[in-house]
Amino acid sequence: MINLLFSLNENYVYPLKVLIQSITDNHPRDSFCMYLLHNGISDDTINELKDFIEKEGNVFKPIKSDTFFRHSDKIAITRYYALEMYLWMFAPYLLPDDVDRVLYLDPDIVCINDLKSFYNKSFYGYSFVATNYKYKTKWVQPFNNLRLRNFESDNYFNSGVVLMNLEKLRKTANANEIVQSIRENKPFLILPDQDIFNLIFVNDILEEDWRLYNMNPKVYEKLKILFPHKYSLSNVENEVVFVHYSGKHKPWDEREKYKYVLGQYYFDFEKKVYPNLFGAAPEKKGRNI
Repeated sequence: MINLLFSLNENYVYPLKVLIQSITDNHPRDSFCMYLLHNGISDDTINELKDFIEKEGNVFKPIKSDTFFRHSDKIAITRYYALEMYLWMFAPYLLPDDVDRVLYLDPDIVCINDLKSFYNKSFYGYSFVATNYKYKTKWVQPFNNLRLRNFESDNYFNSGVVLMNLEKLRKTANANEIVQSIRENKPFLILPDQDIFNLIFVNDILEEDWRLYNMNPKVYEKLKILFPHKYSLSNVENEVVFVHYSGKHKPWDEREKYKYVLGQYYFDFEKKVYPNLFGAAPEKKGRNI
């Protein structure tokens, strides 16, 4: 059974169901145990998700967590980023001890090919496997190093697709260190959970290819112009595993105004999940992942 992890509030349940649909459609012979970390999703929504996930024979395990932060920890929540965005980093201390690895996915993603090529990666002694948008981050790396006071690092990993070595993390990581880092670095955080992930773990992350496992629709538009023989929809169909709609432009918000061609993957799966509501996604505010 493949272990998947999601961490979000009620505002992101709508696209989460689209992500789940994309995963199950591409893995008809596989079974999944899907863990959801949250801090107060309603019972009705939890039950709705349970029915949606388990109708295909998969397992759903929601875990409510309000133990790591004090009520006075206003630092855990900003205007655009909810507390739940941090919870995935606490998976070693929240998931059952017999779960040795889990794949964390942001909810603004769709899966378009078999994810087992990523899920079954060897850790080679590292605690995480993730991708690094070096084409973007190399220009801002000095700024990241300065604000995160991580002066020797030349990497900045994306936290949207992360394979976690829970067995190792339970032995080497510390939940209090994560909490303390969030408290101490609030003034410097721009992408909060991603910043903390890199601040604490940057030297314990094995890099994988973002072009396969974390394709960005905006970047794809540029690549297909610069390298048309290498980057085409045929290439995407055959090789890309995850399309990540990161940033402020979300296909479920912008609808027909969404200008990137890879948005069609989201809309195709959305039609299957919401056949009677297509084109009427509720307007919601939440984190920009």
